[in-house]
Amino acid sequence: MRTFLIVVPAFFFAAQVSAAGLDKIYAGIKTCTFNQFYYAPWDTKAPHPYFIGLQPTAQSNNDLYTFEVKDTLFGMPVVEIQVPGTWGFHSVTFNVPISKARKVLHRKFGTHFPISEKSKAGEVPALVTSEANPNQSVLYCNEPEE
Repeated sequence: MRTFLIVVPAFFFAAQVSAAGLDKIYAGIKTCTFNQFYYAPWDTKAPHPYFIGLQPTAQSNNDLYTFEVKDTLFGMPVVEIQVPGTWGFHSVTFNVPISKARKVLHRKFGTHFPISEKSKAGEVPALVTSEANPNQSVLYCNEPEE
């Protein structure tokens, strides 16, 4: 009988087992409040624990960083997050159509976060259909420009 050792890099599972899971990170989403959740590779302090083992995608820049992830938020699968570098924008892309996301968010928050004056002001999030994939939905908070 042979014994095989299978080595799995620890970083592969970093986001899924981190104490800083998306449910905790996005706990303040109802008021677009994020507790220091940003990505700044130029910053000398350690990055947020969620980013350990993750690399931003090629479409990222110093204003906004995009990460492909395999995680869940509010019980829905998440395939992408966008976080600020210098621009105050947070988004989560759910791998479910907007109709399902609306139901889940309404059950949890009492609203499905339609686009509104408050969402345009960055006070509450907005839920929209993903432009890249109509079978996905995006919940975002936008810090309006001055």
